[in-house]
Amino acid sequence: MDVLGLVLIVGGIAAVVVAALQMRDPLATVRRLDATQANLDRYESWRGKQTGVRADGPTGADEMRAQMRQRLLLWAILAAGGAVSIVLGLIVR
Repeated sequence: MDVLGLVLIVGGIAAVVVAALQMRDPLATVRRLDATQANLDRYESWRGKQTGVRADGPTGADEMRAQMRQRLLLWAILAAGGAVSIVLGLIVR
């Protein structure tokens, strides 16, 4: 294995680790927002109102959820690039 292969492997591992660490917070935020929405839907169904009907348009939580999903997509692309780099590092001799 030459220096280029080693650099690709180390860089790929670093990219995957950084992406995994950066994905934790947006993923936790999306899960928290989903749990809150599920709780609100249960409360509204208990009160006898229709659930899932929003005439007012997107809420702030919907906007935050979309932003967190964009961040997750960005870090997932970086992790995929890191995985490709690792594979290329193993192939290059």
